[in-house]
Amino acid sequence: MPVKPPDKGLLLSSYVDFTIPSPFAREHLYYLIQYRRYQCVPGYEVERDFLDMYLCAYVRSGSLHTFCGEQSANATAGQLVLMDCRLPHRYYVTEPTEFLWFHFSGGESAAYVRLLTGGTGICFDGNHEILQYFEQIFYYGDKQVYNEHRISVCIQSVLCCLAVPDTKPDIPEVIRPAVEYIAEHFREDVTLETLADLCHISVTHLIRCFARYIGFLGCENAADLNESIGRRGFRDLIRVSEAIHERNIEQIAEQSGFNSASHFSRVFRSREKMTPSKFRSMNF
Repeated sequence: MPVKPPDKGLLLSSYVDFTIPSPFAREHLYYLIQYRRYQCVPGYEVERDFLDMYLCAYVRSGSLHTFCGEQSANATAGQLVLMDCRLPHRYYVTEPTEFLWFHFSGGESAAYVRLLTGGTGICFDGNHEILQYFEQIFYYGDKQVYNEHRISVCIQSVLCCLAVPDTKPDIPEVIRPAVEYIAEHFREDVTLETLADLCHISVTHLIRCFARYIGFLGCENAADLNESIGRRGFRDLIRVSEAIHERNIEQIAEQSGFNSASHFSRVFRSREKMTPSKFRSMNF
């Protein structure tokens, strides 16, 4: 159930969703307590002496000034903050800022937070994979499709990503226009020539850059590149689609930016070592 927050500096579009974990989740899983996307302006500030849970926040734009115990950080766009809210803590903004956040506990939360914040501090660099886990946590937190087990996996995955940072080189600026264009137009029929023109490089150079920095070694069109970037994770796309509308493979292929179900199936089988139909028949 969404609840309007009383905090000063929050825009009207911001509100809090909360969940009520089951006894099983509280005893055996990582579990979600509250979560939301906040849009705020100067004046927003939270200060507490104690809250029996942990906070993970991903800054999308602006910056979030944070203090927890004896540690402090200024998290900017693309960075995360991980906090043990059982310690005195405070966070605020000095400019228009958007961030995703969730409160969690359970599992090995305490051990993970101690491990992660005891070394490099409370601020971490984010990436697309972590952002996807945030989106999945928010999705499975909704009461219409609420799934404590999926939430637990996603929370642990966020913590694992922070514990083992991605060693893949940063995407160079030369191909960033193509990456951003694919993210905005992934349902459209975009050609490699179009992407290369956006980057002012040749198609051959574009493919070489994607192979080196994103890990894709062959492509026919932008849909292939889109899948490699991770705009839609095949497994979660199929699960989510089933949960929402029980969509067929053709609809999933169209949703993920492929021109045909057969092309989607070929790429899926190459990556997952099974057909989409077989994957859907498995119990998770």
